[in-house]
Amino acid sequence: MKTISIPHGFQTFLSAIEPTAKQRKDANEQHIRLREQLQKRMRVRENFLSGSYKRKTAVRPLGDIDVFLVLEAERGFDPTVPATKVLGELKRVLDEIYPNKAARLQNRSVNIAFSKTGVSYDVVPAFVMQGREDVYSTPDRQTGRWVRTNPKLHAKLATEANDRAGKKLKPLIKAVKAANLHHRKPARSFHLEVLSWRIITSDPGPYLVGLVRLLEGLAKRIIAPCADPAGLSPDIHPQPIEVDTAQMWLTHMAELAAQAKELDDAKQTSAAHAKLRELFGPQW
Repeated sequence: MKTISIPHGFQTFLSAIEPTAKQRKDANEQHIRLREQLQKRMRVRENFLSGSYKRKTAVRPLGDIDVFLVLEAERGFDPTVPATKVLGELKRVLDEIYPNKAARLQNRSVNIAFSKTGVSYDVVPAFVMQGREDVYSTPDRQTGRWVRTNPKLHAKLATEANDRAGKKLKPLIKAVKAANLHHRKPARSFHLEVLSWRIITSDPGPYLVGLVRLLEGLAKRIIAPCADPAGLSPDIHPQPIEVDTAQMWLTHMAELAAQAKELDDAKQTSAAHAKLRELFGPQW
């Protein structure tokens, strides 16, 4: 059987890591029900999806989907109270809605998991910042404080970056995220995504060329400070030990991608596929 070309292989791979229509349908029905139940039990100003699912950079299998729950501020229940109080109340409500599941407190959200679909939801409680409808205060359980964020701007910046790159950046980000997942998450997904916006700033041409450029750029930039793109939250740069691990992994991944390109240029297609399978795992 003739070996398929690398461009054809890349298209097949990108389809393989994309959440299926059924997975999206099941997840959509589930998060709508969840949000409706929360709306009935809490004073909700608005609620919407955020995170990679909203930015359209989520990969298969769907893991955590972020639900942003904007609450009405009232005396004793606003950003002046400890963050743990609001997270605790949200957990209590989720336990009431789903008595047979165990809602789990996280640093900035409460997680609720569904075994049937394999999807879990990180429900992030938030309050609108006074005078700024697009800026929200979210809890940080670790510090007990409130952190400002603008998830809608993050989504807008992601779309603009993808447009500048000829709509090839989001597929490339998904490819890197799939590799990250295959190699047990040595890097933080959102950190990789934000760094990517400044690495691929025009159409990179073939996906393999773009992958080499993106991985090489990430390996160089991962150690540098990385401000919240909305200019609100603290630096999203992880702890030094995490960054060192991520850089070693990205450097190795960049080498594999570069080797695959050299082999493909030399018409050694099967060997190029083998390098990409080492990079991405069995989904390639």
